[in-house]
Amino acid sequence: MTQLVRTIYGILGMWLVSLSLSSAQNKSTATAPPSIVSVIESVSGKHFVPDTVYASLSAEDEALLSKEPIANWSLMQESGEMAYSNLVIGTRSYQLVIRRPPRSSYPTATLVRYTTPKSKPEPIVQGMLQAKEEKPK
Repeated sequence: MTQLVRTIYGILGMWLVSLSLSSAQNKSTATAPPSIVSVIESVSGKHFVPDTVYASLSAEDEALLSKEPIANWSLMQESGEMAYSNLVIGTRSYQLVIRRPPRSSYPTATLVRYTTPKSKPEPIVQGMLQAKEEKPK
């Protein structure tokens, strides 16, 4: 009897995992606030297509990021397979991390927040960077 129960639990567990994976693959494009997208595009110089917006996004983040000029962000710094740029506002800081996955043709960008100098990074938004289309003159 216990073997039958384990088998049923195993099948149910695999079914739940496959169900969650299929729903994750079918998720729609995330919508990030236009001001956040604009900041990422300005700092990176590329078109940003968000795919994940995290719950840690707050109105305060959006207000701080939209009011800070792009000139206050640090220059992009390379470190191995990634590049990053930082913005510090008081005790709060933000970091744009750009990675190029080995099997992807587009780099990914993640905007993270540090609420205090010793806090762990909290992701705000993530997505792909694509080349900007040039507008004809």
